[in-house]
Amino acid sequence: MNLKQTISALIVILIIIFGFYFIQTNDVFKNKNVLKETNTKIKILLVPGHEPNAGGADEFKAIKERNLNLQLSEILKNDLSNNPDIEVITARDTNGWNSDLKNYIGTNKTEIMDWVFSMKKIMLDKINNGEIKLVNPGMKHNVATSSAVLYLYGTNKWIEANNIDLVLHIHFNSNPKINGKPNFHGYCIYIPEKQYNNSSSSRIFANYLNEEISKIQTPSTMPQEKDLIIEDQALIATGNYNTLKIPSAVIEYAYMYEKIMTSTTTRNAFIEKAASSTATAILKYIKEEIRN
Repeated sequence: MNLKQTISALIVILIIIFGFYFIQTNDVFKNKNVLKETNTKIKILLVPGHEPNAGGADEFKAIKERNLNLQLSEILKNDLSNNPDIEVITARDTNGWNSDLKNYIGTNKTEIMDWVFSMKKIMLDKINNGEIKLVNPGMKHNVATSSAVLYLYGTNKWIEANNIDLVLHIHFNSNPKINGKPNFHGYCIYIPEKQYNNSSSSRIFANYLNEEISKIQTPSTMPQEKDLIIEDQALIATGNYNTLKIPSAVIEYAYMYEKIMTSTTTRNAFIEKAASSTATAILKYIKEEIRN
């Protein structure tokens, strides 16, 4: 073999090795859900469930779910903001909606709903063609008001427009009850159903959340929540009709009528622990799945 043939053979070998490495690296990126270069901040959106002055689970002894969601979200934001690699954004605070989000939704209502309609049509076409199957998890969700629907879909569209990397919806549970009496306790996590584009990355994220929350709270005793990490096609928050590309999860941290929630002292202590555990999970997820 002459020098020219030797060089040609080496080039072919290098191309094969590089191609194999590129494929393997892409697979790792896909599995690890690598979102950002190491010198770019991770943008996290925290969504305290429900509207500032309405919505949420029924009140229990004058405790409003939307206020609990906000309380936990603000503590979690403070915990995460200590990390210089993270930019934490909240959908609302004590003053109301995030002004950027509110302005975006207020000036793009038609565009948002047209986008939802187009995404829904694509999904229905795939269902009709047999590409996607409808799945009913057996859980009945509360019917959202038209305003809440607009803000949920608007948030998903805003997420896309603002290059958010990760979204977490924060909730507490209340219903159902049996014979008018509280019966359930514990936490659960909702993620997009496995046929959705962001399902696999969301499950990875949810596994980290589950690992940490399980250290401070017991699993939900509600039969429909027995899987603990529950796939759902209908929740707007996790991206129904494929309206989200990024990892998304909804945490129901506890039932509002649990003993830990009925007194101010134990409730505040639990919310502090829940926020801390969630922060730990998010930081581990970023370190091991994004920055690794």
